[in-house]
Amino acid sequence: MEFYENLKRLMKDKQMSQAALAKELDTTQQTVSRWGNGVNEPDYHTLLIICRILDTTPNELLGWED
Repeated sequence: MEFYENLKRLMKDKQMSQAALAKELDTTQQTVSRWGNGVNEPDYHTLLIICRILDTTPNELLGWED
């Protein structure tokens, strides 16, 4: 799975909306929507914060798990 698919799955598992994640990250819902639609991806620092919020690892979020 790709980043955007994993992001949507993990957000659903945590019952977190795009708006809620955006608020946690101090960004816009549009930005999170772009990530969730595969238009672009967050920078490394933001990716690590997303991992903390969603209680996951960068490997899982990026789809690098074995």
